[in-house]
Amino acid sequence: NILNDSQFSSPIPLSTLHIHIPLSHSVHILLFLLATRTYRSTAILTAISPPSIMAQPPAAKLEALGFCGADDSVNPRLLALIGQNYPLVEWGILFRPDKEGSPRYASKDWVSRLSQILKSNQSQDRVRLAAHLCGSHVNDLLSSSVSPSSEAAIDEFLVQLYEWGFRRVQVNATAVNGVYTEKLGEGTTMQSFLRTISAHPKLEFIVQKNDETEPLWSAFLKNGEFPENIAFLHDESKGTGKEVTGGWPTDPRFIATPRKAVGFAGGIKPANVESVAESALQACAASSGNNFWIDMESGVRTTLLHPDGVKEDIFDLAKCYNCIDIMCEAGFMKHP
Repeated sequence: NILNDSQFSSPIPLSTLHIHIPLSHSVHILLFLLATRTYRSTAILTAISPPSIMAQPPAAKLEALGFCGADDSVNPRLLALIGQNYPLVEWGILFRPDKEGSPRYASKDWVSRLSQILKSNQSQDRVRLAAHLCGSHVNDLLSSSVSPSSEAAIDEFLVQLYEWGFRRVQVNATAVNGVYTEKLGEGTTMQSFLRTISAHPKLEFIVQKNDETEPLWSAFLKNGEFPENIAFLHDESKGTGKEVTGGWPTDPRFIATPRKAVGFAGGIKPANVESVAESALQACAASSGNNFWIDMESGVRTTLLHPDGVKEDIFDLAKCYNCIDIMCEAGFMKHP
């Protein structure tokens, strides 16, 4: 009606006309202008709509909040209780044979007890467990295509992990984790990794991506197509608690798995978990990813000083729960 209103004594110059209309009517108005030949390419037609229906890229979402280093210093029943009530929590257990039973490295008896608790509560598939492999386990995995004994050892261990309830396996192929890194760039190393991934399709394998593991992850990139059960974790810290500087990587080449997921780790703790999660979400979305997880280790440990002067390094569930509470308040998770 504005174009034909009798109060206008002369035609309205469309080159200067701005028409602001609701989005639901914009298409009809545009068709009308085209049909009556009064539309000019210089006219500006602006549709106004609430931000909620404007076209925006899909937001990434948190798929797991990882706490690594659960060990004999904590009652495994507490892990089961928390995991049952917060399904996004993922307990990471470090496996390194030469350090088994020491701080950060749970004993097999402790892991077995955790598994029995989860099975008795029928929650083995509801409580997330991730095995973080170090030392000889990684050496066996990365040489399994050329060493029959290594193949047998790692395959037997991975079957045991699945039986215990683990569904993800992170491969910490760094020197600080007791791994021989001299051959990471060799073809047999990639062949061994791919052989292992293929032999255990029910497990998801996580490649720890940092400067030291570059020969390994770059070989995956050159290989082109990823197996469906592989994911990447951006982790320059390597479990040492070093915070990330300069922002998280946003390279889309590291978005793997059919669900388009990627992980972030390094210096995360209760004091910064919310800001880290926000920046990780943005980095994931910028990488064209749909799902992300964050993982922490040193940030959820505490050193106790006993009266006799002995220091004890423990896995601190209070710090873990502080992170959970913060993430729930920030809207990444929900309290039961």
